[in-house]
Amino acid sequence: MKEGMILNKRPHKRKNNQFKLNFTIFSMSRLISELGTSVFKFALSLYILDLTGSAALFSVVLGFTILPGVFINIFAGIFIDRHDKKKIIIICDILSAITMLTFFLVFINFAPNIAMFIALAIILSVIQAFFSIALQSSIPDLVERENVTQLNSSYQALGAIINVIGPILGAIAYNYLGLKYVLVIEAISFLFAGVIQVYLKYRVSEGEKELKSYKESLKDVFKYLKMQKSIVQLISLVVVINFLLVPLLSIALPYIAYKGINVSGGQLSLMQAMWFLGIIVGAVIVSMEKVNKIVIDKLFILLQIQAVFMILWIFPKFLLSSNISLFIITGVYCFILTVGGVFNAMTNVPMLSYLQVKIPEKVRASVFGVVNTAIQIAIPFGFWIYGLALEHIDWMYVIVVPGVCLIIIGAFAHSNKPLRQFFSNPN
Repeated sequence: MKEGMILNKRPHKRKNNQFKLNFTIFSMSRLISELGTSVFKFALSLYILDLTGSAALFSVVLGFTILPGVFINIFAGIFIDRHDKKKIIIICDILSAITMLTFFLVFINFAPNIAMFIALAIILSVIQAFFSIALQSSIPDLVERENVTQLNSSYQALGAIINVIGPILGAIAYNYLGLKYVLVIEAISFLFAGVIQVYLKYRVSEGEKELKSYKESLKDVFKYLKMQKSIVQLISLVVVINFLLVPLLSIALPYIAYKGINVSGGQLSLMQAMWFLGIIVGAVIVSMEKVNKIVIDKLFILLQIQAVFMILWIFPKFLLSSNISLFIITGVYCFILTVGGVFNAMTNVPMLSYLQVKIPEKVRASVFGVVNTAIQIAIPFGFWIYGLALEHIDWMYVIVVPGVCLIIIGAFAHSNKPLRQFFSNPN
């Protein structure tokens, strides 16, 4: 009897050990690769501004880091669904390393010009489009279904940490080493991440890949989405949240800090760091199994709470005394942004996890290609709309209107039975 009990425990122990191994390798490879990318992007932005002195030329290079992905995401998704995701992820990291080393050689042998950086931006954008979709769609193949949220939480927390320390390290590396050595560091980080990912163990998908034409595959994806109304609604919700929230943090917050409140650059960076600290805390909280079950049931209420904390950004408009110090105002903003970040992670991680586990493996990457395309189109439009709005109306309304929209959307989603059943149904 005891021997039988020991035998029954062994498969569970093997699964647990495999989860720990995959979790460690995945987290380490992402930290190394994406921290290197963050350092490089910040150093590159400083170099281009030093080289050209033009914000317009900088925005052109920045645009080429986004635009290729918009056009290639759907194609990339279909390609990934037909091939081995693990190989694609490793090859993308190695190709990124080769691109960096090649650009390093060009950089030290030829006079730098803006065309070189545009070419680099386009090449990396194409590679990263394949890499990002392959990574997003492969997470359910790395761990058991019940561990998907935990791995996504870890990835979200790592992203927040990188967003805080990446620019700092980028500035230090650029000032002390120069861009050419940053290129070498980035190449090494890509290469190392690619090598250690060889040891990741993926769940083998059942059946052979269907080799249809790309046109037929694309039709199958949209046919699948047409039949899955809850998934379409959730994807639409994710796109709208990104449209409203990303420009708010990237455009509105710096504008409010400098024009509305007149805080220093250091105080603004502290505010932004607190947002990412909140994301880290929220990701840790939602990774707990008991908490995750509660969060799933109240997901859209949490979205509404996040919107309320967004609206609270306008509190300086209602201060009775103008003598309140900027130190206190900064402190209040830090608290609001930290709590907002917590709720942001607690809504984003479960939504992403459920999309990953509910979408069949054979079309998962293709669906994420559609999602990424929609988000990458929506965010630039959001930047444009927020920029125009801040130029022509009081910044208070630029905060309140999106916040109220999110509250209404959250209420609609919470009352939508098919959407709530999508999250309550474990299968």
